[in-house]
Amino acid sequence: MIKSSDAANAINYHRQDSVVVSTSQTLKDWQTVSLKRELDIDLVDCMDKAPSVGLGISLASEDRKVLVLDCDSTIRTDIGCLTTIGEAAPENLVHFVFNDKTFHSTEGLPVRGFDRIDIGAMALGAGYEKSYSFSNLEDLLIGMETVMQDTGPIMVVIDVEFDGFAASYPEVDNAESWNRVRETLRR
Repeated sequence: MIKSSDAANAINYHRQDSVVVSTSQTLKDWQTVSLKRELDIDLVDCMDKAPSVGLGISLASEDRKVLVLDCDSTIRTDIGCLTTIGEAAPENLVHFVFNDKTFHSTEGLPVRGFDRIDIGAMALGAGYEKSYSFSNLEDLLIGMETVMQDTGPIMVVIDVEFDGFAASYPEVDNAESWNRVRETLRR
C-alpha cells in the first residue's frame, strides 16, 4: 500500500510537460505537489468526468502526454469511460487510478466487492494497450519511467491509502483551470 501523497509525488516527478487532469480525492493530493499548475486541470465537483476530459485533451494535443488522476470509485460509477478510451485509443493518454477500495463521498467507508474488481484487466478488455499495477512505492518510482515511455492508452492502478482528509480542494473554479491550461498550450 502506498500513501496517496507519495503516489502523487512519484507521478509529479515523472510528469515532464504532461497535462494532468485530476478529480475527487486525487485532486486534493495533486494540488499540493504539482510544480506545473499551469498544466493542471482541476475538476472540482466533477466526479466521473476526468477520464472523458482527459480523452478530449489527449485527442486535441497528440504531441503531449495527458495524465488522468482518478479514483477507483469513478470506475465503478462510470465504467463506460474505459470502452470510450479503448475505442479512441489515444497513444498519449495515461489513466492512473488511485485504488483504496472505498468511496470517499461516504467518508471513506469500504465498499463491499471493491476488493474483487480487477480494474487493470477491465481496461485491457476495453482496449487499453497496457496495464500496470503498483502496491509499493519503490516499484512505482521505477515503473514510472516505463509507463511514461510506453504507447497508450495505459492504465496504471496504484493501491493507495489516502493520507486523510486534511487537504481541501483548490480554490479555483473549473473555468479558471481550463483557461489557465488553454493559455499554456497556446504558447
